[in-house]
Amino acid sequence: MKRISFLARLAALLAMLTLSLPTLTAQAGAPPATPPPDFELINSAPGVDLYRKDYAGGTPDYVLVVDLSKGAGMHLLSGVVVDAGLGGGAYGGNSPTFTRQSLQQFWDSFTLDEPDAFCVVNGSFFATDADPAALAFPLKVDGQMLSEGYGRDEFPDQKRMLELWSDHARITTLSSEALAASDAPNILAGLAQDANKDSLALIGRTFAGVDDADENGSLETVLFISSKTSRAADTAGVLRAFGADDVIMLDGGDSAQMMCDNQPQVYSDRPIPQAVGITAGEQAAYAVKIADQTDWAVAVEGQTLEIELTLANTGSELWRMGEVALLNQRNDWGAGERMDLPQDVAPGENITLKWVTLPFEKTGVFVSQWQLARGTQAFSDKPILINVIVIPPELEDKKAELEAKIREWARQRVDDMEQMIMDWIQAQVRRGIEQICPFGAALPGAVIAGEVWKARRKKERRRKGHFGE
Repeated sequence: MKRISFLARLAALLAMLTLSLPTLTAQAGAPPATPPPDFELINSAPGVDLYRKDYAGGTPDYVLVVDLSKGAGMHLLSGVVVDAGLGGGAYGGNSPTFTRQSLQQFWDSFTLDEPDAFCVVNGSFFATDADPAALAFPLKVDGQMLSEGYGRDEFPDQKRMLELWSDHARITTLSSEALAASDAPNILAGLAQDANKDSLALIGRTFAGVDDADENGSLETVLFISSKTSRAADTAGVLRAFGADDVIMLDGGDSAQMMCDNQPQVYSDRPIPQAVGITAGEQAAYAVKIADQTDWAVAVEGQTLEIELTLANTGSELWRMGEVALLNQRNDWGAGERMDLPQDVAPGENITLKWVTLPFEKTGVFVSQWQLARGTQAFSDKPILINVIVIPPELEDKKAELEAKIREWARQRVDDMEQMIMDWIQAQVRRGIEQICPFGAALPGAVIAGEVWKARRKKERRRKGHFGE
């Protein structure tokens, strides 16, 4: 009888997991945007973040994340036109030559015009054996086509263009028709990520990417990577790991270089005719960024879990104790509807909030949703989500294995984390049933059918908002 009772328990778990699957994705939402492992945030301003990753015995990678929806800006810079190149363009327009400048010169002139200048990075391919030099591919600035480039026959079917608006961007295939039809005021052209530009060589690389980080249907985030020694696929892979939906190759080799806050991140002494300038957005009075948090933690059914959430004050105003608080929007897990700050938090400082949940009453993937608010006015730009996985007691010895898998899935930035977790839990439960009753196929079927019916009855009776849902 004990054998049948334990089998019924496993069958009930499997039935409950199956019934709960349709609502999991809606509950848990998208995973929070985080950089890939070993990338450290080294500089930040409103709308822009600069990350660095060091390699033992190698040179670091730098990734710049630009959020146009937060007021950050992109500026296409170029040297002075020397020869207009009338009619010499790839599509019948012009292909002028531009004076070449060091990246330091681009930075110096950029900061004179833009007090919020954050970084400059190299841009377009060009004729490296000439000075002044013509650009290989089109450049459009503030609605004016400065150059169509000379590279009509180079890399057929592998040319791309980065189209830039004030609040979003897009990477599309470059053609004469697409270029003429684009209403983007600014266009920087380059190559597909797999174009054969010494793809396997460890050389300088500059790539750009675009991402819909907030998943609202608009590609508001532009990413740049600059590296002194990297392969093409590895460079593109880093941007993909940061969330890029599309990637474009910009000039590389000795042209690859980046400067931020007047400090060279990737240095080269090669002068270039074209660069990209990035400006920070305006600092909001009240703004927040998640510095660290408990997320995708694994708990055992019937047990509690300690939650930690570290928030950075990225605004210009002091967060006053009693005035600014964390407000729950769904599933407080015993913390209450409001969590007050234990102390004032000055701009640039962090605060860590901790609490212990009530015991989780059922197995599944669940989310607690919060907003940081001043009074009743929320100022976190998107909900703060804390995801927790609750496993049955029978799988407690598999907890470390699941935690290791979650770390690996997080490193890979999988899109369907919830489904993968539930599939793993179901597989473990099924394996347990098979081990207990490997030949009694009819019995598990009958037990599962009965438990599914009972689980449905429980689900119908359960009130919405019950702890653990």
